[in-house]
Amino acid sequence: MGLSTRCPRVRVPKFVIWVLVGCAVAILSAMAWTSRGKKPVQMQGVTGIDPNSILFTLPTICDQAPETVPNPIPDNPEAFRINEDDWRQVEFIVDRDLPQVEREMAAIEDFKHANRVGLGWKNVYVRKERPDGLFPSHLPYSLIESIPHGPVQELVIESAGQEAIVKGGFAVRLSPTVSMYGRQSGGVIIDLGSARPQIRKNRFHVRTF
Repeated sequence: MGLSTRCPRVRVPKFVIWVLVGCAVAILSAMAWTSRGKKPVQMQGVTGIDPNSILFTLPTICDQAPETVPNPIPDNPEAFRINEDDWRQVEFIVDRDLPQVEREMAAIEDFKHANRVGLGWKNVYVRKERPDGLFPSHLPYSLIESIPHGPVQELVIESAGQEAIVKGGFAVRLSPTVSMYGRQSGGVIIDLGSARPQIRKNRFHVRTF
């Protein structure tokens, strides 16, 4: 008696066949929808931007930032605040430094013509001259008292959203729109510049009831 290799025929109900067909159609539809979702979508009104096309808002900055100390009183309303980009943008010099400053100004003017694009700048000219500022001239800090000014303020510099007190820093109001600021060490002026006081935005505190 031999063994048969033929499998017995099984009658599959039509209901089961239609269920399998329905599942296959659902799977294929899902795969087609997923493949469609992977295609890049062009959002209306949104365009890409080349990072190399981003411009700077200032043509020149000072290379050396002032030494700072931690700020023990955050949000001190009496302090004079200056952004790091504005440090020594307008500064006082002694007469013997004038020839060097004139050469630097000529170099900056050439740089501006070469890098100006619309309202911005392709590059930034970093000023490295006179890193010690006025310190070699040994101008006494008491010289500030000979200039009519308002109360002496603490000098705070802002960098990347963080504030710190400038070591030896000071600032005085010369007029409603102009202040003089700088640094001193041992009674000798290191830097002396001028800037407009920053207008601080109001901060609102919300209390949960």
